Amino acid sequence: MNEPARLFGVFYEPGKVFADVAERPRWIAPILVSILIGLALVYAISSHIGWETTIRQTIANNPRTADLPAEQREKAIATGTKIASIGGWVGALLGGPLATLIIAGVLTGLFNGLLGADVRFIQGFAITAYALLVRALFSALLILLVFLKPPEDFNIQISPFSPAAYMNRTETPKWLYSLAGSLDLFTIWALVLLAIGFSVAAKKLSFSKALTAIAIPWLIWVVAMMTLASFQ
Repeated sequence: MNEPARLFGVFYEPGKVFADVAERPRWIAPILVSILIGLALVYAISSHIGWETTIRQTIANNPRTADLPAEQREKAIATGTKIASIGGWVGALLGGPLATLIIAGVLTGLFNGLLGADVRFIQGFAITAYALLVRALFSALLILLVFLKPPEDFNIQISPFSPAAYMNRTETPKWLYSLAGSLDLFTIWALVLLAIGFSVAAKKLSFSKALTAIAIPWLIWVVAMMTLASFQ
């Protein structure tokens, strides 16, 4: 398969795409697409909403900083704006590749070490890069929302495709709000794609076993975030 067929096919025929990726583990195209869309999202936020507005909303939505005295709050907003104006671009350039590297490393080690698979790291990295294209699609939809919603109503912290977006943050228990935020449609989609990809690469593992193996570290992360949120 050529790269355009892979890039589009991963959304509607992932089994076929991942079989090809496992045989020819090329990863540059999905990484570049993810970076470009990430940069476009950062540009949309910086030009249409502004980093000061974004940081002001972030501080207002954080229980630990929402009640800061006015002077401290403004200092925090000024500092956060400076950091975000640089960090946003750095994150768009390096965040995706770094996340792909970490996820691929953890899952390749998990499948080989605990499940007896024989997945090469380059295979795991390419599979992860293609599976995370759903996050690039998520970013593309966020770009649309940036221009469709009033700037003051855009909340970059909460996915509009998770139950948390439709819950009252102040009235919902913190642990439950964190859990709801983790149940994002695109995150679950990515987990399913990862399971398809690694089950194809491992050959002897079923999709259900691969999905279970991938879900366990994700669930550990979700529980850790719920615990942390409950103490804030």
